[in-house]
Amino acid sequence: EIRSIEPFFLSLPLDEQQIYLHGVDALVTNVPGVCIAVSTADCVPVLLYAPDVKAVAAVHAGWRGTVQRIAAKTVRFLIDEYGADPCFMKAGIAPSIGPDAFEVGEEVVDAFRKAGFEMPHILKRNADTGKAHIDLWEANRLQLLAEGLSTGNIELAGICTHTHPDEFFSARRLGIKSGRILSGILLNSKQPANNS
Repeated sequence: EIRSIEPFFLSLPLDEQQIYLHGVDALVTNVPGVCIAVSTADCVPVLLYAPDVKAVAAVHAGWRGTVQRIAAKTVRFLIDEYGADPCFMKAGIAPSIGPDAFEVGEEVVDAFRKAGFEMPHILKRNADTGKAHIDLWEANRLQLLAEGLSTGNIELAGICTHTHPDEFFSARRLGIKSGRILSGILLNSKQPANNS
């Protein structure tokens, strides 16, 4: 589910804000000075900026959200609700579990296959073990490209949280009670002066 953060949300009591945000996979706002963020510990955070309409989004793309194309749905939300043009959009795929570390069972492979993903682009098998590895970074990048973002406007950190537990939290390495990484984005409340 995608939720828009509007001025009315900011005036709600904390308990009502929590109810409004419960179970949400992506946040979108065009309110300057309001930071929206997602909390992860291996899942893929995707941050979006639509400069033409001055709107931003923060997307939580775990493997299930990736299968359900949450990144693509958020781009479409920015297009439909804000009038954004995807060719101007910029995206950042923040540190998260990389393809070498993301070993999955065959049920996960089947979920991606049934959802129509281009498996040769996102699936690799470990030569020694035969185990499947899914590239969530590429699966999300391909979604963004399919929605009209240009290759040059998608920045991939390429940093695996599982491989760098000294710098990032990894639920897979440290357990479900590991800390969380907060990836946020906001519109600057100060607009540059118009020089025309």
